[in-house]
Amino acid sequence: MRKLALAAAIWTVQVLAQTWSPLPEFPGTARDDAAAFEIQGKVYVGTGRQVDFGLTNDWWSFDTGAATWAQVASLPASPRQYCAAFTVNDTGYVFGGQDGNGALSELWAYYPQLDQWVQKASLPAEARSACAAAEGWDYGIVATGMLASGVPTNEAWRYRPALDEWDALSPVPGPSRHRAAGMLGFNGVVVAGGADSAFAPLNDAWSYAVWFETGEWYPVPALPEARAWLHGASNGLELLIGGQSEPGELHADCWRHGATGWEAVAAFGGGPRKGLVAVGQANGIGGYTCYAGLGIDSASVRMKDWWKLDLSLGVAGSAPTRLDIFPNPAQDHLTLTVPSGLPPLSIRIVDATGRTVLQATNVAGLDVSDFAPGSYSVLMWNTTTRYQGSFTKLP
Repeated sequence: MRKLALAAAIWTVQVLAQTWSPLPEFPGTARDDAAAFEIQGKVYVGTGRQVDFGLTNDWWSFDTGAATWAQVASLPASPRQYCAAFTVNDTGYVFGGQDGNGALSELWAYYPQLDQWVQKASLPAEARSACAAAEGWDYGIVATGMLASGVPTNEAWRYRPALDEWDALSPVPGPSRHRAAGMLGFNGVVVAGGADSAFAPLNDAWSYAVWFETGEWYPVPALPEARAWLHGASNGLELLIGGQSEPGELHADCWRHGATGWEAVAAFGGGPRKGLVAVGQANGIGGYTCYAGLGIDSASVRMKDWWKLDLSLGVAGSAPTRLDIFPNPAQDHLTLTVPSGLPPLSIRIVDATGRTVLQATNVAGLDVSDFAPGSYSVLMWNTTTRYQGSFTKLP
């Protein structure tokens, strides 16, 4: 058996192109504090607060290929706002929020093939709203938020769809907070910013490394400015949009998490905004699209516009390096030999249909004994380096 050698370079990642473009507007009522998730090229948007403080439970899908909207099944529960949303295995989940009677602990799953909502196990803790949320490997994480008792929390909970069960994770460090951003990126699940118990905005950010479960949260660089009511887009690239720095001070700027911390990209095309929704898509290595809109603007007007950010990343530099994966073909395991001195590498293995079958970070060996025989692609990356190759799994 031979080694798989993934040759690459140490690169400086640069933004080559960044353009916001308007899209057909959201066909529901204008609103802020809605929820959104993405499944197989469609962005689903629903709930939120409309004009005259009315709450909503309608849902709509945006086909990113055709650039068209269609109404889908409404949430079969009370109208609500401040829900948290995430996607696991082509199912969308909407948690908590606040209806006319107060905070909620409900969890609802949306199955797009059936256009059907199904209620799942409620959080076994105090009801809450304005949480940060993101998908992990085969689970969702809901963290922070405003409790029904009127105080913020730094609790973090993991929902496992296969078991329909919740379990508590280590709390997010720093002040208890609400209205923080949650997203999945290179560093795992990131919770950034938010507001403390006095509604003062925060600038710290924390990462839960879903690729190697230590159970701990790790600091990532602080935001350039303290922000609450901002939104994160999970697209393999940690991207933050808008938010509020002080009462009445709304912003349109966007930041991505790069090699040197949070770096500015093109400002949101719709102008200063808080309470918007944003969802990202990875378009191959180095290409990303973020879909964003709705929210409330600086004149306290609720919006229904819809935009996309096309973001293209390139590299500069040519210091060669090499990474070996062996054996190839493989039967039970792969061994990785990583050059010393590289930042942590995220690892993704994809089967011939494009389905991700394994994700990890900086591991020396990978168990592939349960993989079906066939060809697999290997993607490995960090903030400065990208590798791509393939191997064959034997019966």
